[in-house]
Amino acid sequence: MLKINRNLIKNRQCILFLIFNIIFLMLYFKIISLQYLKEDELSVMANSQYSYKESLTDANYILYDCNGQQLMNYNKEYYVVISPDIFLKDNPDVNSESMLTLIYTLRNYNENYDLAKVGILNTSEKLYYQIDLSTYNKLKNIHDVNGFYTYEYSPLNRTGVWSIENLLLNPKRTADNTMKSKDSLEMKIYEKTKDNEKSQIVFERDANGKIINQKTTLPENNVNVRLTLDKSVQNGIKEILNTSENKNFGQIGVVLMEASTGKIKALVQKDDTKPNVNLGIATNHGFFPGSTFKVIVEEAGLDKGIIKTNDKFTSKGLYGEESEKYNVLTPEEALTLSSNDVFAQIGNKVGFNNFYDNAKSQGLFDKVLNLDGEKEGIFEVKNPNVSDGSVGLAAIGQNVRITPIEAISIPNTVVNDGVYVKPYLLDAYVDNQNNTIESLNTTSNSVIKKSTAEEMKAQMINVVENGTGEAAYIDGMEIGGKTGSTQRIELTGQNKNAEEHSDGWFVGFFKVSGKYYSMAVFVQDIDKDSESGGNTAAPIFKNIVLKITPYLK
Repeated sequence: MLKINRNLIKNRQCILFLIFNIIFLMLYFKIISLQYLKEDELSVMANSQYSYKESLTDANYILYDCNGQQLMNYNKEYYVVISPDIFLKDNPDVNSESMLTLIYTLRNYNENYDLAKVGILNTSEKLYYQIDLSTYNKLKNIHDVNGFYTYEYSPLNRTGVWSIENLLLNPKRTADNTMKSKDSLEMKIYEKTKDNEKSQIVFERDANGKIINQKTTLPENNVNVRLTLDKSVQNGIKEILNTSENKNFGQIGVVLMEASTGKIKALVQKDDTKPNVNLGIATNHGFFPGSTFKVIVEEAGLDKGIIKTNDKFTSKGLYGEESEKYNVLTPEEALTLSSNDVFAQIGNKVGFNNFYDNAKSQGLFDKVLNLDGEKEGIFEVKNPNVSDGSVGLAAIGQNVRITPIEAISIPNTVVNDGVYVKPYLLDAYVDNQNNTIESLNTTSNSVIKKSTAEEMKAQMINVVENGTGEAAYIDGMEIGGKTGSTQRIELTGQNKNAEEHSDGWFVGFFKVSGKYYSMAVFVQDIDKDSESGGNTAAPIFKNIVLKITPYLK
């Protein structure tokens, strides 16, 4: 007789009961998870089966100016969208007035949009047809055709890919479409904004594909960007650069900065289809600063007591200045007249290392904004010396290269009592209402004595009132500056042919409502025989000041 082991049966029953309980608990928690923990996710998935979503723009963040205006402009595009499976299955009356209106209107706009063509709807993917405003207005009120809708799209206006705004918005290089360097300003902005969501329009539909409602959804937690730029000032400067007076200049760069804060209020160039001249993007290390560099040289000499304001230098008539031969000039007089001969002598006396260090302390040989394509200035002669004339040439702004964004610090340190304030562009990361999430600022340090700065300020005012910068003069306004005219040789074409070029500069400061502003104007490729910084860049400086003063008050 078979003996029953009751303990074994009991143990098996317990194990089976335990297994059933575990399975029950797992199912219970799964249901709880689906009902509560993943409610939103599942709701979205369910709703998405009965809705169409379209992005309203390609911008994933807003670029504000310092006053909360959007810096970027947007285009308008219009689209018809067809969902083929629903369009074919769920429209019982293919000869309805609405259906015929849709088909004929699309066909009349573009014969390739003919929905009656065999095979055009043989796809599971939605079909997008771009149309014009007139066609959009004819079709947007059709609501009784299933699997069809229209919407407006506002892509960024990216005309002028080399404008500062477009450079910041694009994390890829224009030349080869590779990603910009990780430590660049553009990539820092990209990392902050890459998880943003785009604004969308949502079309809710019923089971038959009929649109029953539409709504716009705006992301609530996006990180946006506020710059130090002033859109009104930017636009005003752009107008000046494109006036008939400047029609012969292919490229002009302008940098405007609030002196005490380092906030760049404008960074504009005439032709944004060309690499940004203010950053020196298409160059090796920028441009020769010419006589604007004389401010740096004299500063170094005065600050270290190597030269004095009443020192006398006799012009030898070198550097094409035969008419100045035997003239006896003080440093101020030489700056006012922009005497290359005398400043070569001053440079030799001051010493290369002294004026190099002064230039370096004011950011002339370092990236300023740390943009990906931005170039840094350089001395082209590694070991200049007095005997071969290379120190003298450097002192008059030859064999030296800087960019306009670097050059802005030449007048700014002077008007800022000898304090170098590093220019900056990125003011803050903000929410959709332009409220600050994270603010940014810049650095500053004293680089020359206040007394030296005051002396140079007075001299630069004299340049405008009585010297080569007279074309920048405005009656009743405090303006100082320094002109510069340069000649450079560029190798062009496949054969690397040498071409001679000349550029014009004016770097200066002006005062509006008790506040100082610094500005650098660079005019590329002027006529070397008839034009100079004094009759090209200086009058542009003046016209810009007159144009933007109302915006700065």
